[in-house]
Amino acid sequence: MRDVNMSKQIHLTPEAFHIDAQEMCKQIETFIRDRFSLSYRDGIVVPISGGLDSSVVVTLCTRAIGKEKVIGLMLPERLGNPEAKYYGRLIANHLDIKTMKKNISSILRGLGTSNLFLSAISGRESWKDFVNWLLKKSSQSSKAMYIDSLKGQINPTYRKLLAQVNSKQRARLLATYKVADECNLMVAGSSHKTEQMVGLFVKYGIDDGADIMPLKNIYRSQLLQLAEYIGIPDEILHRSPNPDILPGITDKYQGYLGIDYLKVELILFGMQMEMSTDEIARQLGLDEQTVILIFEIVQLSENSRSKALGPVLAQMPINM
Repeated sequence: MRDVNMSKQIHLTPEAFHIDAQEMCKQIETFIRDRFSLSYRDGIVVPISGGLDSSVVVTLCTRAIGKEKVIGLMLPERLGNPEAKYYGRLIANHLDIKTMKKNISSILRGLGTSNLFLSAISGRESWKDFVNWLLKKSSQSSKAMYIDSLKGQINPTYRKLLAQVNSKQRARLLATYKVADECNLMVAGSSHKTEQMVGLFVKYGIDDGADIMPLKNIYRSQLLQLAEYIGIPDEILHRSPNPDILPGITDKYQGYLGIDYLKVELILFGMQMEMSTDEIARQLGLDEQTVILIFEIVQLSENSRSKALGPVLAQMPINM
């Protein structure tokens, strides 16, 4: 553990994530360009949902190798977020890139993903109500269910629900690589450090599997600075971190962890700097058990962490 006096000199504030956005952009674009040149591929495909993460990745790829070689892939499905089409089109039109669409509903039907609840419910809003009813019936929050899932302790009903949710992300990956293989494209993924560290991704899903992960080693706060620098449209820049998987979860950090993303990543930063849990809790005004829980989640999700290739970036400045 880091010396106590040293720990007290580290300030857990948003300034800890300050970056030179221009320099980071240059490093990431060089990484994309270099990996692409070694790939023997004709272009890069980026699954786009209109969320901030994929919008930044597709923009960086466009800047790195040119819009003619980048394709934005839209992956709609029957119970998907209807906003994804609007925001996906928004970023594609903003960049003037080609798009492709692969509806994965038939894949999900084949997997049985669409069948478990369809006999009783119909449509995304009904599914949201059903999920909320399940949680209320068991007196469980989505946070408690998430922790139990990491520990392998959820009951069979929730296990089936989790398998359904996860299969959506894995079906998206399958569809993406089919397109990539057919068109001789490299796949760029959109996962970043904050969600990777706390396991807010699906192992072997679209947010885990890719040839390159340009954002893999940066926190979401740094991603926001990068997004501003490269001119992501405001409508996308200010969207909540919506996983577009489980209806009713509009902010995955609040929904699954019970605190906002900034406090989550400040805890992660304190952990990285080997600060004690009580010092992190004191600086952030949190109960120490909340900090300990985030530490535990990082450990529990280690075996699911993505191995996809990400750029090694120059060390970020540390706010002392």
